[in-house]
Amino acid sequence: LKQMPGNNHLNELRELEFKIGKVRAEASFINHPGVTVGFRFNTSAGSVAYLPDHESCFRMRSLSTGQGLVKPEELAFARREDEKTLRFIHGVDILILDAQYDIEEYRSRVGWGHSCVDDTVELANRAQAKKLFLFHHDPSHDDNKIDLMTAHARELAAWHGHALEVEAAREGLLVPIG
Repeated sequence: LKQMPGNNHLNELRELEFKIGKVRAEASFINHPGVTVGFRFNTSAGSVAYLPDHESCFRMRSLSTGQGLVKPEELAFARREDEKTLRFIHGVDILILDAQYDIEEYRSRVGWGHSCVDDTVELANRAQAKKLFLFHHDPSHDDNKIDLMTAHARELAAWHGHALEVEAAREGLLVPIG
């Protein structure tokens, strides 16, 4: 933080629900190695959820092959954790969600705490989000790769049959709510 320009003031998160002016904010712990929090902001014009570091707990547990068979109670716990995340973002207008990898990349990065596009689109569809912004782009991806991942995400969204709009998050993008 010492290397970041500007005057940074950090507040410790003490409550999972709080106000920022007229905006009602909610926080939820989400699956990622270490402590990670997702946020939901509810305004009179609509809602925005931001989950910067997120990996499906169930997918991660079920694909973790180096640890032997996964116990049924671990899978049940993973499902409950994913359902908690789903309830947290349900019906959100704008969802900014981790989609760092394509499915092939993800297979060798299970448990790193980041999602593949396929899981991100599925979660957004199940949550009945209106607009999804793919976020947490991998540093090795160029614009063409992100465009291909976005096109794939749109195909998946259309296949699900939900009217989900999909875009890649990018610096400087302004999106009106409502």
